[in-house]
Amino acid sequence: MIEKLQNVIQNAVATMEQGRERASQTVTQAGAAGDSLQTITSSVGTINDMNTQIASAAEEQTGVADEINRNIVDINVISDENAQGANKILDGGKNLHRLTTELNSVVNRFQI
Repeated sequence: MIEKLQNVIQNAVATMEQGRERASQTVTQAGAAGDSLQTITSSVGTINDMNTQIASAAEEQTGVADEINRNIVDINVISDENAQGANKILDGGKNLHRLTTELNSVVNRFQI
């Protein structure tokens, strides 16, 4: 009977030793998991910072693109105005040519 009790106690001690080893392994693994979570948290923070920078850059690019668009519209308006001015100059040149021809005709009548 004492022998059986010793066997039961030895089995209980062995089981408790295995439980202690597993608990120790669990603590080690939990520590490693905690370290991994800290690394992940840090990486997520870095990614968030990068996303913020990308969003700011995209916003700035949108502003620049809008300004370029306004400048192109202004250039188009000025080009149209220049074309209209060139047409007026052409019309003025034609009128001047016509008047010069008429003046030459009148001057030729008064020749001595």
